[in-house]
Amino acid sequence: MKIPKKPNRGKRSPFYWWRRWKSHQYLPVRKGLLARIQNGDFEYSQLFDWAKYEMHYMKEEHEAYRLEYKGWGDIEQTEQWIDIEKRYRKRYNKLFADACEMEHRHLTGLAEALSKKFKVNKKKIETIMETFGDSTEELYLYVDKIKYTI
Repeated sequence: MKIPKKPNRGKRSPFYWWRRWKSHQYLPVRKGLLARIQNGDFEYSQLFDWAKYEMHYMKEEHEAYRLEYKGWGDIEQTEQWIDIEKRYRKRYNKLFADACEMEHRHLTGLAEALSKKFKVNKKKIETIMETFGDSTEELYLYVDKIKYTI
């Protein structure tokens, strides 16, 4: 996995301080389900990758601290080492929690939108989604094709 360079963002929202990158721009509901699917509104969240990047950045900062450390004793018990760990773990936990919540919201939202669009029971859509192995757009086309036989 290629780890991108840590971005330096100037403005930070006090509500989303743990996000370093710009979030996905969702289309409004009135644009239609297929347009929203093509925009990537129901795809796998990048927040999971961002959480992995945070662990990598923590290791980089630990290595930099290890190189400049001049004390004696166990470096992993020093206050600065622990502060670095706390800062990155807090951001990682926030990102991972957001990612899980977003993933759940994407899956339930897609099931609800497909059931409304094609007038099919939501449970049946969910069972199709569990076994379907292609892209979200292909799922849309597949449900459109078999909507009368479900």
